[in-house]
Amino acid sequence: MNFNIFRAYDIRGVYPTDLDEDTYYRIAKAYTYLFKPTEVVVGMDARVSSPPLKKSLVAGFLDAGVNVVDIGEITTDMLYFAVGAYNYAGGIVVSASHNPKQYNGMKLVREKVTAISSDTGLFDIRDALKEGKDAEVTSTTKGKYETRDVLDDYLEHVLRFVDRGAIRKFTFVGNANFGYVCKPVKRLVEMLGLDLRPLNFEPDGSFPKGPPDPMLPENRGEVEALVRDSKAEFGVAWDADADRAMFFTETGEFISGAYITALLAKLLLEKYGPDNTIIFDPRVVWPTLEVVKALGGKPLISKGGHAFMKERMRKENGLFAGEMSGHYYFRDNFYADNGIVPFLLVLEHLSLTGRPFSEIIGQFTKGHFMSGELNYKVASVNDAITAVKEKFTEKGSVDLTDGYSLEGDNWRFNIRGSNTEPLLRLNIEAREKSLVDKIKNEIEAIIQPA
Repeated sequence: MNFNIFRAYDIRGVYPTDLDEDTYYRIAKAYTYLFKPTEVVVGMDARVSSPPLKKSLVAGFLDAGVNVVDIGEITTDMLYFAVGAYNYAGGIVVSASHNPKQYNGMKLVREKVTAISSDTGLFDIRDALKEGKDAEVTSTTKGKYETRDVLDDYLEHVLRFVDRGAIRKFTFVGNANFGYVCKPVKRLVEMLGLDLRPLNFEPDGSFPKGPPDPMLPENRGEVEALVRDSKAEFGVAWDADADRAMFFTETGEFISGAYITALLAKLLLEKYGPDNTIIFDPRVVWPTLEVVKALGGKPLISKGGHAFMKERMRKENGLFAGEMSGHYYFRDNFYADNGIVPFLLVLEHLSLTGRPFSEIIGQFTKGHFMSGELNYKVASVNDAITAVKEKFTEKGSVDLTDGYSLEGDNWRFNIRGSNTEPLLRLNIEAREKSLVDKIKNEIEAIIQPA
């Protein structure tokens, strides 16, 4: 086992060199050693390596005397739903999210969908494995194994977020990126009378078109083209485990998660009232900050990453949280992220307003310019950030919530190391397009990317 598979908020590595069946068996034992569950839920994404890895994970729990409920081929948010709705003691989904096909991993939660991150137990699992504590976990009684289909209950859950009677028949493009989100989406299309133009809707863990990440510009083209060619009213793309959703206007234009966060914050504050907290990550903040303040809500900037966001949502009893990466979290979804609820909220809002999606998003994009997330390979992420600090600190107000953020009079940027890849990430927002380019050029001259 390569112990570097333990990341800030999940486990990921290349199969079978970094992790294999024995890794999953041992992690089940270490999870049991630390958290002592009586019953856990397991599921998996569509990756080719997921079935044998899930089998080993199940075996580890059963040999430790823990009962296992196997919910099969799922999206990550279906695991969160199962743990929260049925009050199980914890759960693990075998998945490497949007990573390339050779990767696998897992996301782990405890009771009440409490995320297990580096700060709340993930590194404790790693350290227990290093010390061989998993070998101490034995049971005279083997755990019981059962399967459960949660799809019907899951669909009823997500539909509670909207007035399904208000949703009109829409033509939309949906890109499943070869993951299992095809299952709930197909059912919703039938239930709501929608007209789906599908892309990559047959599960295929070999991911024949490359990494199943809709954030990558090269992965957006087919959605953009099909939206235009089919005269669809919008497009939506999910990553392979479908805990993230990306949107496209009726013209095929990709919409940044920063603007979707602002839109969803607006819709939810209007639904539930201003006495609520809205949480968002520090990459791009102005659109959401302005709409939350205008509606009288409480804006709160928090460290990004799904485990950290869930923890902050729970601590603050947040109504909603959003990340530029396309993760969206809801209080009524056990404080966890969900890729279907944003889709339904957008459907409902487009139905009620009758306005084009581009016009609705225009209220957030007008007078706001941004770089999008820029990724750089540098010799040392920490040294690069330190160099930027030395040059910029006197030029604005500093925020260290996540990485290094600096705000000037008409511009702002956030620079941080990736939690999942060896990259430096930069996001810039400004009131003028020229300022975005100016700050970008200044920072690139400092960090000297490879």
